[in-house]
Amino acid sequence: MKKLFFLFALTLIALTESCVPDPIDIDVKPADPKLCISSVVLGNNGIVIGLTRSYSPLQQSPDSDTLGQELVDQILVSGATVTISYGSQLDTLIEVTPGIYTNLFTTITEGMTYTVRASDPYLNEEVWAATIMQPEAIFDTVYPYVDRTTDDSLVHFKFTMNDNISTQNFYVVNFIKKVQGDSTFDINSVFAAGSNEVLTEFELYDDQAFTNGILNKDVIVYSAEQTDTVAVTVSEISQGYYEFLTAMKRSSSIFNQLTGEPITYPSNVEGGFGYFTMHRVRSTLFDLNLY
Repeated sequence: MKKLFFLFALTLIALTESCVPDPIDIDVKPADPKLCISSVVLGNNGIVIGLTRSYSPLQQSPDSDTLGQELVDQILVSGATVTISYGSQLDTLIEVTPGIYTNLFTTITEGMTYTVRASDPYLNEEVWAATIMQPEAIFDTVYPYVDRTTDDSLVHFKFTMNDNISTQNFYVVNFIKKVQGDSTFDINSVFAAGSNEVLTEFELYDDQAFTNGILNKDVIVYSAEQTDTVAVTVSEISQGYYEFLTAMKRSSSIFNQLTGEPITYPSNVEGGFGYFTMHRVRSTLFDLNLY
C-alpha cells in the first residue's frame, strides 16, 4: 500500500509540473515622467512650490534599494520657470534649491484664486493648476498628555475646534516630530515627509465629524514618544485636497499598498500630478518631556 501511495504521489507531482506553463518574458516600458506640484503658504506673504518629476520603479536598478544620484537629479526639477498669478498680479518664483521655488512677496488673500504655472526645460512641457486660498483654522484648545503604564506609554493629543455649520468645510490636523537633530521646524521639512528627518501623521475631518458645530477629539499618536518635541498643526483645506489626502492616507502602509485596490490620486494639476493647495498652517509646538 505504501509503495502504491508513493507511486501515486510521484505521478501527481509529475502531472502538476507538466501543467505549469513556461515563463514568458514581458518587456514593460517605464511610464513617461510628468511634473508633480506641491505647495506651502508662508503667512500673509510668500509661497513655496515643490516641483519634481514622476518616475517609474522600473527606472531603478533591481539590485539597489536606494535612489541613485543620477535618478535623484532627474526627479528634482532645476532650471524651471515657475510663476503664480492672482488678480492682476503675476509673480515669478526663484529656485532656492533643486525642486523648491519660492517668492516671499506674493500677497496671500483669503478667497482669492491663484494659478501656478511651471515650465520644465528637461521635459519641454508646461503644467498649471488653480486653487482658492482657504480661510484660516484655529484650535479652541489643544494639549498633549502621556498615558504611562508599567510596560509602555502612549502619547495623546486632545483638541477642540468650532466649525461654521452654514458652509461645507474640510480640515487636516498634522502631528510632526523631528526624528533626528534638534526641534527646529523649517520649510524644507514640509517636503521631507517620509525621510529620516521628519515623521508625520495626519487626521482628516469634515462637517460630519462635528457635533453641533464642535469637534472634540482625543488622538493617539503612535509614532511619538514621551521625550519627543511634536508640532500639532491645523488647516482648513479645499474639498479636492481633502480627497487627495484621503487617497494618500488609504495607501499609507505597505500592507495597504500590497493588498488593497490600486489607488488613483486626485489632482488639480493639468498635464501633471500632485496637488496645488493654498491654505495656512496654524502650528503649536509641545515638548513632551513637560507632560
